Amino acid sequence: MESLQAQVVQAVRILNHDTQSVNRVAANQWLVQFQNSDAAWEVATSIMSMDSSPTIDLEVELFAGQVLKRKIQCDVGKLSLDGRAALQKALLMSAKKFSNGPSQLLTQICVALSALVLRAAEVRKPVERLFASLNELQGQGTGSNAVLELLTVLPEEVVDDQSLLSSVEFGRRSQFSREILSHTGAVLEFLLQQSISDGLDKHNRRSKVLRCLLSWVRLGCFLEIPQSAIPSHPLLGFVYSSLQDPGSFELAVEVLTELVSRHEGLPQVLLPRMLDVKDGLLMPALAAGEENVIRGVATLIAELGQAAPALVAQGSREALDLAESLLRCVSFPSCDWEIAESTLQFWCTLAEYLVSCEDTSAALPTFIPVYSALLEALIVRAQVPDQIEEGSFAEDDLDGVSGLPGGLALFRKNLDEPLVDVCRLLGPKQFLASLLSGAEAWSQFETPVPWRSVEARLFALHTASEVVLSERQILDITPVLHLIVVLPSRSSQIDRTLFHLIQKSAAEVVASYSGWLHNFPSFVTPLLAFLASGLTVPVAVSSCAAALRKVCEDSPNLSHESTSIAGLLRIGEELHALPLTLEEEEDVMCAIGRVLSSLTSVADLNAALEHLLKPSHVAIETLLSTDSDNSLRHHSKAYWTVLQAGIRAVHRIGVLFGQLTGAFSTKDNGDEPVLRIIAHFWPLFERLLTSRHMEDSSLASATCKSLSQAIQASGRLFYSLLPSIMAAMSNGFLSFQPHVCFLKTAGIAVEEFGQEKEHGALIVETLMVLTSSEAMAAMTTSYSCDQEPELAEVYFGLMSTFVHSCPHEVVAAADTLLEISFNRASICCTAMHRGAALAAMSYMSNFLEVVLSAFTAPRSVSLDGSFLGAAARVCLQCGENVVSGMMYALLGVSAITRVNKATIILQQLSALCYFSANVDSHFPLNFSTLQGWLVSAVSVTPTYFLFTITDPNCSVHASGQEHHQLLLHCYSWVMLYSSYIPLYPYPV
Repeated sequence: MESLQAQVVQAVRILNHDTQSVNRVAANQWLVQFQNSDAAWEVATSIMSMDSSPTIDLEVELFAGQVLKRKIQCDVGKLSLDGRAALQKALLMSAKKFSNGPSQLLTQICVALSALVLRAAEVRKPVERLFASLNELQGQGTGSNAVLELLTVLPEEVVDDQSLLSSVEFGRRSQFSREILSHTGAVLEFLLQQSISDGLDKHNRRSKVLRCLLSWVRLGCFLEIPQSAIPSHPLLGFVYSSLQDPGSFELAVEVLTELVSRHEGLPQVLLPRMLDVKDGLLMPALAAGEENVIRGVATLIAELGQAAPALVAQGSREALDLAESLLRCVSFPSCDWEIAESTLQFWCTLAEYLVSCEDTSAALPTFIPVYSALLEALIVRAQVPDQIEEGSFAEDDLDGVSGLPGGLALFRKNLDEPLVDVCRLLGPKQFLASLLSGAEAWSQFETPVPWRSVEARLFALHTASEVVLSERQILDITPVLHLIVVLPSRSSQIDRTLFHLIQKSAAEVVASYSGWLHNFPSFVTPLLAFLASGLTVPVAVSSCAAALRKVCEDSPNLSHESTSIAGLLRIGEELHALPLTLEEEEDVMCAIGRVLSSLTSVADLNAALEHLLKPSHVAIETLLSTDSDNSLRHHSKAYWTVLQAGIRAVHRIGVLFGQLTGAFSTKDNGDEPVLRIIAHFWPLFERLLTSRHMEDSSLASATCKSLSQAIQASGRLFYSLLPSIMAAMSNGFLSFQPHVCFLKTAGIAVEEFGQEKEHGALIVETLMVLTSSEAMAAMTTSYSCDQEPELAEVYFGLMSTFVHSCPHEVVAAADTLLEISFNRASICCTAMHRGAALAAMSYMSNFLEVVLSAFTAPRSVSLDGSFLGAAARVCLQCGENVVSGMMYALLGVSAITRVNKATIILQQLSALCYFSANVDSHFPLNFSTLQGWLVSAVSVTPTYFLFTITDPNCSVHASGQEHHQLLLHCYSWVMLYSSYIPLYPYPV
């Protein structure tokens, strides 16, 4: 053992001091293996128990302490009861030995000892024995130091969120807490003695007592004594006096905030004392700029107010003084926003109480000036710092979305609720009056403008817009609109970075209040120009694009303004040259499309579309003429640029289709705008769909989405192109099978034109080609479905659309297709992927729904024999697989999410059997058929699955009579599921 101990000492020294990394790695691996060995118990205990040794230093002792702590937490079950008793005795001796330090080692020992007692469930009264040992230890010299440290970490074993506690049952942790708390009186008495004892290191002892008290407060020690005794408890006075000691100030704040949040009687006691805290601590700290003190006082006062909003809402002198103290903390010009942020929840809690409680109506006017001052203070703290104008912030320090310093971006995000509450408390009218005070001078060239304050006020105006607009009273925002209109002319007077942030905030204001712009018509066109100018500013582009869309959606008269239309068309024509994301580009195109769709002249619209779409035509033509001989693929950057331009062009066309839906419907003149676009671009799309460029998933998705929007926009205008579209979709899917976008567009076409009988053969042929594809043919197991869940989900969605949209005779002609897809659906409904499984089940349910609808049609409608015959063949061929699939789905992963679908399908099958036997004798289904399917499904189900149903803890295999009984039980179980919800709405 001594040899092994020497090896441990050497390995620790190599790990901490050797200059060769290979040696350190080897030492670390050896120490890990040693820690996992049984010998580690004895060696580590021996190291900790040695009185003195020239070879044992602090590093070795720390390692030994860590080993014991780790092994107790993970492997204590391997120790015998005698071994645990010996280990506890050794740890107590080590705690006494190191009671004067080093503190890190003493903490390690105490944590190990606490962990050992927590896991000593087999020992009789382990906590009682520990406290008896502590009494002995306390009377031995400096043993009180060790007792204090152990009492500190003991509650932390159950209070702190430690993953290692998962090895200890909840019941044991609860019992451990109760046993510890039974000693509350003795512990509080010990802490009181320690708090008044004299010593050379009185400040350090004060901090240790506070840390220990904090652990016990979090455990709930003061709930063990009469609540009426807490306000006068000597330890509370000790904590309060500790606020005056800089070394213990932060711990004292933590203890007080914990006490305030746990004991409702304390705020009333502490509120008058806050006046002394303000005068003695806060005011000097504000004058000296001592942020730690300001932060601590702000946290304490805020917690006090949150714990007792009713007390503060009374509006007493103490309450108003407390609110005024917090206002000073909010306004303090800290280098970060942590202090102001720590007060926000207080203001929200108080505002909510004042607004919602009728008893505070008398005190509410008292707090109006307070919240008005709070609004100004928040505006000051929300301002962009001077350093951003000076370029002092590195790019990594700025938030990528807002362009603000990271701390300010987070602070503004947390201001959403407080600003809304302030607006609700003051009322929108007074809120706007306070926010826009002096706004008339913002747009005057002669007056210096506080631009940082302006930007922050615009931010607040946007943030509280929901409350302002909810009043349904249009307020005067003319000063803001005037400022925004003249803002570009003032750009030379403003720092460039700040100007771009103002553009962003102004655009957000325009978007928020776009519904009011019809009351300010003279501002609309200039606002469009302002928003267009922001499309080139990275930090403002998203806000400007979104605002542009909102303004055009909420301003129906824009189509009558030739200047506005011309300006929007210029934006659209230059859109391809702007570095916008697809989402931003979509907002802009939606704005333009919304205005163009309101034009009353077909000729004007066609001319506008010709100009607007010319860049898109050029981009697609460029892509199609590029890389015809694959030469450009060797220059990936150049090809990527052309490809991205093509994707954006296709995307713009699709967005425009979506906006022009139903814009005009003139008949038989061939001049419909949508038809003209289709006729112009379809040849390009047709070439694009057959090109190798479609290997790119983004281009394929954009092209298919654009075609889908064209189909939905044109309706019957697309009628003549349907064969070409379906051929393109099937060929595209066969060539680029991972791209499910082809299936989605095919689904849109089926939904739009499926009801037309003349297209039935085309649709069935297309679906058969898709179903026979390599990708779909491979979907023969649930595993393959999980490998391509999106493909399965979209395919079964397409089949659902087919059976719902097409006439019965078309569906009847696809019995082979239905049989193949039904069998695949019965497989995929057992997949682990929830979306794919539910899509498969929805398809089966939709088909059965259509069949049942045919049965329950009014008697005046004759039954379609060919359709019912096809349905009968599908059910007969696939019924057993469907029932088996339902069984496995209900026994598999996430079964609870599939119960509803499975029960509906089983009910629908039951209803079909009923109608077949009682309504149409030609339909070859009856309850005997269903019973056969159920028995067959249960028969092939693995026995361990069946035992799981009857006994989740059973793992044996059944045979003979047991197996027969189990089959009957599972049959009953499946039938129970088939009636889990109200029966399908047919008289079964």
